[in-house]
Amino acid sequence: MVWAVVRACVQSVTQDEADTYFWFASKSANYIFHPFPNNHVLNTLLIWITTRVFGLSTFSLRMPALMGAALYIFVCYFLCRRLRLQLPVFICLVYNPFIFDFMVAARGYGLANAFLMAAIAVVVWNRSYALASLALGLSFASTFSFAFVDLAAFFALLTWAIRRRETESVVRIVGSCVLPGLLVALLLCGYPLTHWPKGELYDSAHSLREMIGSLVDASLYQLNPRFLEIELYTLMDFLKPLLLPVLGALCVCQLVLTRERFAAALSGIVAFCVLLHWVAFRFDVFPLPMTRTAIFLIPLCTLAAGVIAASTARSRVSEWLGRGITGVFICLACYFLLCLRLTYFKDYKDDADTKDVYAVLARLNHAYGVTDTAMDGLYVAPLNFYRVLSKKETFPEFSYVWSQDFPTGKSIYVLHSGYYREFIEKERLSVVYRGKSTEAVVAVKPDGAIPAVMVEP
Repeated sequence: MVWAVVRACVQSVTQDEADTYFWFASKSANYIFHPFPNNHVLNTLLIWITTRVFGLSTFSLRMPALMGAALYIFVCYFLCRRLRLQLPVFICLVYNPFIFDFMVAARGYGLANAFLMAAIAVVVWNRSYALASLALGLSFASTFSFAFVDLAAFFALLTWAIRRRETESVVRIVGSCVLPGLLVALLLCGYPLTHWPKGELYDSAHSLREMIGSLVDASLYQLNPRFLEIELYTLMDFLKPLLLPVLGALCVCQLVLTRERFAAALSGIVAFCVLLHWVAFRFDVFPLPMTRTAIFLIPLCTLAAGVIAASTARSRVSEWLGRGITGVFICLACYFLLCLRLTYFKDYKDDADTKDVYAVLARLNHAYGVTDTAMDGLYVAPLNFYRVLSKKETFPEFSYVWSQDFPTGKSIYVLHSGYYREFIEKERLSVVYRGKSTEAVVAVKPDGAIPAVMVEP
């Protein structure tokens, strides 16, 4: 949790985070429910509240995500304790770098994962069906990309409740399982769902293989080069392509032998959810999710594998399979810990230097009084966020421009050096700042008011 808070304070604001603030959370309350894919309703509502109560800052912007992180960590900890899972399973649930990114980024995916896991925990703790239903409704309200997995979890909850109902009526059980989640979903999401624009979902997979591959790549993305000299780094880099296939194969074999019911239920939720997505994709209703829109599969599969690893062995073969699964979990836990990152989100890596870029712009504005700028659209929203946050510079609002109509003769340019290399050379621009970890550059026009010397943020 401390690491999540530190990242929330240190990392640059990204384009999607800034767009969420400017398009919805910075405006009047009715914009909270504006129907648009970027608008994760519950997350937007909470940002609207936190930025008004605590003032605007990167921390208040990301506070709802941190609330989701606290709930997720709490639930995973007690699930692992209750199910007698090993420490490596808990590490894999929490420190998966892709999961951790969205425990910090001001998007709805972390909240949605937290409420989904909370619904599962309620069942494990034998609490009320209504509480589990409410958690699933809040998961859906956090981001609509969780619709099918929450629906699959609803069916699993309903099946479980009916099977253990004893003397309670089926009608009452169904009401307890369905109504709380349905009511909160309709209350928070009724308007955006009924006014949802068509054809607005672009980032999607074209096959189940691509969907799964995107999650594998995101989870195993980039060991931290700071650990390069550690021998474990070399070992983990070698084992990287083997870890998840071996874990999957061992878990399938162990599940067949042990017939662990809870693991089978979790696997059923995953299978039913994927089936729903595939059917919707085949009938051209919804595109297949990919990377962050399919992030719900990661904690569900990790928890299912952990439960399988902790299941009681029924034979010598089962015992050795369990040890093998535990060994792979230990390797995965080491791998994830070596992936710890402080300065960027995998899905928004190009925005990692925007805070430093604005610091350079501020220095140039104070030193030379220049206000005319042009910039790549990738950086417009984050830099506008820092402009509004600072309130010390005289820049007008930064605006988007199309690449084919990119203006010439501006005093300052903020560009992606890879995309705009030809433009930089054609206009003979002088680069005065280069991003530490990205291709972001700040460039000035020749013979202008700003000298062509490097500027530190």
